Amino acid sequence: MCETATPAIPCGEGPRLITPLADLCLESVAANFERRRCLDALPPQYVSRGLALLPLDLPLEVAGSLGVPDDEVYWRRRACARWRNPCPEAHGGSWKQMYFERNLQDALEGFGGPGGVGEEDLRRLMTYSRRFVVHLCVRRLPSHLDLQIIFDAMVNSPAGLSLCYGMKGVGMEYERTLFGMKLSDCRSLARALERTETLTYLDLSSNLLDDDKTRMLASGLVDNISITHLDLSHNKVADRGVRALARVLDGRSVVATLSLYDNHVHREGGRALARALRGNKSIRDLNLRLNRLGEEGCRSVVDALRANESLRRLNLSANDAGELTAEAMSAVLRRNTVLAELDLSSNAIGDVGGAAIRAALEENSVLRRLDLRDSGVGTDEEAAIEVGGWPAN
Repeated sequence: MCETATPAIPCGEGPRLITPLADLCLESVAANFERRRCLDALPPQYVSRGLALLPLDLPLEVAGSLGVPDDEVYWRRRACARWRNPCPEAHGGSWKQMYFERNLQDALEGFGGPGGVGEEDLRRLMTYSRRFVVHLCVRRLPSHLDLQIIFDAMVNSPAGLSLCYGMKGVGMEYERTLFGMKLSDCRSLARALERTETLTYLDLSSNLLDDDKTRMLASGLVDNISITHLDLSHNKVADRGVRALARVLDGRSVVATLSLYDNHVHREGGRALARALRGNKSIRDLNLRLNRLGEEGCRSVVDALRANESLRRLNLSANDAGELTAEAMSAVLRRNTVLAELDLSSNAIGDVGGAAIRAALEENSVLRRLDLRDSGVGTDEEAAIEVGGWPAN
């Protein structure tokens, strides 16, 4: 009977380890996932390991429907591999939501440029991204595409939209026309605003909006019943534009937050807002900081608070308000039962105005934050107000 010789193990080598069959199966599932999506058929204890093996270049149509409840592991890997220091906290705490929102943002910012997607590809991207996009933020939109495309393709999303028109890294090739919204952009957005019923947050700050563009936008906001947050800060909106916005803030308005911070609003704009505030029941937060309302404009807004029962935060900082505004505010504070935060900093309130506000606060139990810095009220008044329970900053 012949004996079979045992093969000798080469010197320096240990026994060869055999890859467990379960690992081989997981590798096969991950490698062929695009053709056969069976991750949800795996035993629960193997799902997380399968997610860790999935390729990071899966088409989004495939990756978006992994079919398992805890797919954040995969989207975290994919986001960290693509962007530096990704932050899901700014996207609802979801890695998946962050990836789809950032991916669509990149596509829009590159649209129309070299290496960017075409219109049909952009439509397709928005169509299958709409289930996961809640807030779309585009910081530098170079093209002036019809914004109706976004609302048509995404149907019931996004709930929030932040747009800023411009170009990145222009350097010495800067041209004024590369930045800001055009009247045609405002017209297309106004048409979309007339129809949308899901958009609640709209941020158009830093878009060089003037009165004509603001009036165009207001025409689309008149019948809108969804937008509760409207940010038009850092623009060039003046009195004519504010009068158009004031008509939006009628008794049917649902706008709760309006920011006109850093614009060109003067006295007449303040009066228009005051008339709107008297009949408005939705506004909660009004920011008019860094405008040019002057004493009369600020006093008009303050006087309107006597008839308004909804406003909880008011910012009139840096508007050249004076003692008359402070006296009007002191009368309001004695009776108002809703205003919780007030900013009158960087005005010319003076000692007399500061004393009037201090006396009114003795009869007010609602105001929680008051800012009178750089308003000439004197350190003694600021200290007294702070000790009395109303922080001066």
